[in-house]
Amino acid sequence: MKFLVPLLMVALLVSNGANVRAQSTTNRLTVQEPAEPSGNVVRDPLGKACLDVEAAARPQSSNHDMLDHVVSIKNNCLRPIKVKLCYYKSESCKQFDVQAYKRVDTILGAMRGVSFFRYSVFQK
Repeated sequence: MKFLVPLLMVALLVSNGANVRAQSTTNRLTVQEPAEPSGNVVRDPLGKACLDVEAAARPQSSNHDMLDHVVSIKNNCLRPIKVKLCYYKSESCKQFDVQAYKRVDTILGAMRGVSFFRYSVFQK
């Protein structure tokens, strides 16, 4: 949610007064629930989870019926973390490294008319 708030604020600042009301009631992003539990969680020395994960469904600009399933992962720890991001109970996955104190935004997939999706994050 922390990453999506600046996007919404920019949209509101760019629009003029008449459109502000319309944009606040017709949000283009559909924020998702947290990732499904998936075992190991990498933690910092104080026991706090290293990764902040947020996800949203976003309509494609060329076809509003197609929704990109966007996942943003931010590493708040000193070491890189290997991440495997999957649709829940699926073999449809992406693997990547999130470097220390960096953020990775990725599109897990795209589906026509599917604005809610479940996903799992495996980390080591």
